[in-house]
Amino acid sequence: MNESKKSSASQEFGKATLRRRKHVAGNRAVAQRDKLDAQAQARAQQATEKAATATGKPRRGQEQQRLQASRRAGTTLARAVEDYLQDHAGGNHSDKTLEWHRTALGLLRTYLEKVRGITLVGEVDAPDISGWFAEMRTSPGSRGKPRSERTIQTYARSARAFFHWLMRREIIGSNPFDRVVFPKVGKPLIQTIDAEEFERLLLACTPTNEAGPIASARLRVGVSCALSRRG
Repeated sequence: MNESKKSSASQEFGKATLRRRKHVAGNRAVAQRDKLDAQAQARAQQATEKAATATGKPRRGQEQQRLQASRRAGTTLARAVEDYLQDHAGGNHSDKTLEWHRTALGLLRTYLEKVRGITLVGEVDAPDISGWFAEMRTSPGSRGKPRSERTIQTYARSARAFFHWLMRREIIGSNPFDRVVFPKVGKPLIQTIDAEEFERLLLACTPTNEAGPIASARLRVGVSCALSRRG
């Protein structure tokens, strides 16, 4: 009887020990799974953050490029010219300089809009600038007379400065003035007269109370100087 009780107690103890072991093993398995799940979640979060960081920069760059392209495409000649003149006024430039830029850029804008059909600064190309140079040589100025080469060159300098300003403001991506032949000013021609005209000038300039070779020589020098200054 005692042996039977001992055997039964031993079996119960063994079962209890087995249950404890199973419980401990189960807890360890659960803890291990929780640990692996936490590690997997952390890796997934890191991968997500890394992907967001990697794709975030190009997106910001693409957005900036898109906005810049939109700004370029939408800037009109009228708006750009007005902003340019205001920039000069803010820099305390003289009224004469502002008026000169206004005249030159007004001529350019009129030509581009009416002749070339261009209203946006981003549409202006080198042939449009060259065409404007040629048009200024053939069309009369404000007084109805042909423009001098020096005047055309000065207007061209004003327009070139305007497009350099557009480049600095990043309103245009390239400068059409980099691909055109800039107007040059030729050397002034020396005016000459023949001997007969020269003698008539001497007679016309000779005072009535003077005569003789000394007076004639003095007049010759004076007329020659006057002609040289006029030429």
